[in-house]
Amino acid sequence: MKYFIATIATACVLSACAPTEEMSMASAVDPFIGKSLVAADGTTFKFMSDGSVGGMLGGEEIVGTYTVDGAEICSTYSAPERLTGREFCSIPDIDGESVVFNRRDGSQSAVYNIQG
Repeated sequence: MKYFIATIATACVLSACAPTEEMSMASAVDPFIGKSLVAADGTTFKFMSDGSVGGMLGGEEIVGTYTVDGAEICSTYSAPERLTGREFCSIPDIDGESVVFNRRDGSQSAVYNIQG
């Protein structure tokens, strides 16, 4: 029986049971797809399955796209103007129904409530 379990475990590691890059990419953003991330100041982000991100920031519409590389989500925006021309990359830290994004520079985002 021990040999059977070891054989299955080895086969799983060497085959489709091992996470693929695509599976890892999807997992970082999956908790947010189609949901609203809402901060106390009213800022709202919404990640869609087609790679787009929208929402509202200071009364202005957010329009952008995102990519995922492992645990990191990177986004670029075409609106509002104050977000354009830069890439924002961070790793989400989910705690129940809230999330904080840990940025590459060591800073953190506001706390967002996951709604929807």
